[in-house]
Amino acid sequence: MANLTCFDLPRRLVKAATCSATTLALALSVTFGAAPLAQAQEDVPVLTITTGGADGTYYQFAQEIQQMMPSDVPLEIATSEGSVQNLRRLIGYEGPSEQKFYQLAFVQADVLEQLRARAKGDAVLESIVDRIKVVMPLYGEEIHVFTRAKYNIPSIEALMEGDWDVNAGADKSGTNLTARWLYEQMGHAERTLNWGNSEVEPGLPYLGEGGYEVFFSVSGAPSDVGRSIQAGGDVTLLPVDLPELYNDRESPYRPAILSKLHYPWLDRDVRTMAVTALLVAFDYDVDNPYCTQIEKLTRNIVEGLDLRQSPNGGHPKWREVDPVSGHNRADSYTCSNAALAGKR
Repeated sequence: MANLTCFDLPRRLVKAATCSATTLALALSVTFGAAPLAQAQEDVPVLTITTGGADGTYYQFAQEIQQMMPSDVPLEIATSEGSVQNLRRLIGYEGPSEQKFYQLAFVQADVLEQLRARAKGDAVLESIVDRIKVVMPLYGEEIHVFTRAKYNIPSIEALMEGDWDVNAGADKSGTNLTARWLYEQMGHAERTLNWGNSEVEPGLPYLGEGGYEVFFSVSGAPSDVGRSIQAGGDVTLLPVDLPELYNDRESPYRPAILSKLHYPWLDRDVRTMAVTALLVAFDYDVDNPYCTQIEKLTRNIVEGLDLRQSPNGGHPKWREVDPVSGHNRADSYTCSNAALAGKR
């Protein structure tokens, strides 16, 4: 049987590797068919959710979801590099060094869309990717492009046409993939770029100071990085307004605004784009105990939403969450649909 590239979808989604379709199918059968259940107590499987960095919105959302769960829905939180690694973990491709099963993940909608697009034409991979289901849509993650005013970069188009050192986050992050995807869609896929994935410090002290000149971040506003910027400095945000990308009805992007309500140091509103954050799960069969647990988790989120959306009830992004809007999605998760529809 011909070898397959193990999930080079998109290119940075997984490490380059090869495996036979037989090996691939067997691995997934073990992972998702007869996988041992992590136990918190007798007969109660533990759900594990893979998030992002401990300072990100995904992680805070996971903590607040964990607080909403009763004792019979134990939830374990695992940090990660972001959306790309989360999808790799969800379908069992993080490699032999990580002997762990993940049932839930946060992911950017554009990352999931690119994964599906690149799987087309390969029946085995399509069948795997089709089993990633959306538990519920969450909130908009705004594209932030930080730089310094002294560079006089007027727009994202000007950035793409210039020669700048760009920090686009970790290789397995959604931010990294989104940044590269934007360059590709705007006709700059073959441009030689100085991409970095340096760790960032609060206040971006190394921005333009010998490290990198531009920093991409896809995160729910207000983000910790943005909040760490001090007023009166030289840090600014570039507009990211590309109607040709968000005017398509099928686009994962939509227009958004970053303002002083998000970041008091801003001296003007900044037009940008947002992509929806999704809570996704692997499509366990309805008789799998994980399916029951995910249904319970979904119901508890729906029932606790009023509290989370109240003042001081949780992260501000909870106010954007409308879980019922995901009920009729083509890729919605059977195990969570009853809870989203208000049925018992």
